[in-house]
Amino acid sequence: MVAPASSLPTSTDPFADDPRWAWVSADPYPLLIGGELRQAAEGRTFEAISPRNNRAVARIAQAGPDDVVAAVTAARDAFDNGPWGRTTARQRAQALELIARTIEDHSDELIFLSVIDAGSVITGFKHGTIDLATDSLRFFGGQAMAMTGRVAQNPDPDVLHYERLEPMGVVTEILPWNGPIWTGVQRMAAILAAGNTVIVKPAQMASLAFARLAQLMAELDIPPGVINVLSGPGGAVGEALVTNPGVDMVSMTGGIETGSRILALAAPQVKRVSLELGGKNPNLVLADADMDRAVFWSALGAFANTGQICVCGSRILVQRRVYDEFVAKLTAFAEGMKVGDPLDPETQVGPVVSESHADKVWEYIEIGQGEARLATGGVPYTDAARALRTYIPPTIFADAVPSCR
Repeated sequence: MVAPASSLPTSTDPFADDPRWAWVSADPYPLLIGGELRQAAEGRTFEAISPRNNRAVARIAQAGPDDVVAAVTAARDAFDNGPWGRTTARQRAQALELIARTIEDHSDELIFLSVIDAGSVITGFKHGTIDLATDSLRFFGGQAMAMTGRVAQNPDPDVLHYERLEPMGVVTEILPWNGPIWTGVQRMAAILAAGNTVIVKPAQMASLAFARLAQLMAELDIPPGVINVLSGPGGAVGEALVTNPGVDMVSMTGGIETGSRILALAAPQVKRVSLELGGKNPNLVLADADMDRAVFWSALGAFANTGQICVCGSRILVQRRVYDEFVAKLTAFAEGMKVGDPLDPETQVGPVVSESHADKVWEYIEIGQGEARLATGGVPYTDAARALRTYIPPTIFADAVPSCR
């Protein structure tokens, strides 16, 4: 279907005539519940706003309380009563391989939707996201057939202790906005390989690609209720999933505040929780390093995916003897990086995911200027193509100390 006129790129958009816009549905992207694609029970939708031009590119069904109950019920029934609970490891591995081939067959479409929805730079996206997703599916498919129990020897010959690995049951997966396809598929692969059923809750700011993936998975020969996808706000949909007693475990990737909230909500039910939270990871550069390589990988660690990485190496500790040389070379490298439209294959740094997130970044840049020396960046662009605040130049602060905020 062709996207509605309100969501099509403007005439000033250099990619306005790109035929890939035909991949964007004019109808709201549905939820996946119990093997069926359906609109939200309350009929609500939300817009997918592209950070490349701050325009809506699609509409997505916004799940509500009734949809959460329906998805948990479907996942619970598929695990307790459906064929999935009786599948062999080989059958689960075959299902994961089927998903992997589907992603590969539709990789160009999923990449395009990810770029226009979250601003991810299209260059290298296939190897950085699609390959990670499909590799994870095949890896965990192999792990499914390698899982074994354990027998422990005991002093009493009449007592046998053994360990048997069993699935948890229904697992809710709450995704981040900085990599919904590969993070979502990677965790989903592990969840399904172990014999669980899954409810995926994409981040509201980056739901489009996974919403399309849900449509593709609905067409596969996988028992209904095994995979469910609910889009919507974390405060409503995510919290309802975490507190639902039919959910046995919660897997979440995101910020510390959200992780802390999930722990608090899950605690009364003593529910299993797996959290992968972000951090200001240190990158060490020693005096005997190959300086050009150190600069390249430091820049990649800090500015890849527009700096929106859970393991972003943006806190760089440099040995004093090479400090000035490193700062000069890293500054020059950053100033040579092309910041622009994420659909442009020449672009190295695209926009951040949203205006609200950009406001937070610009706020910290202002704080940084009062605490350290601004080596480069830190000033909004004035040209028309990058006038939106979501386009932020690679910014480096030198002479920082541990007390800097």
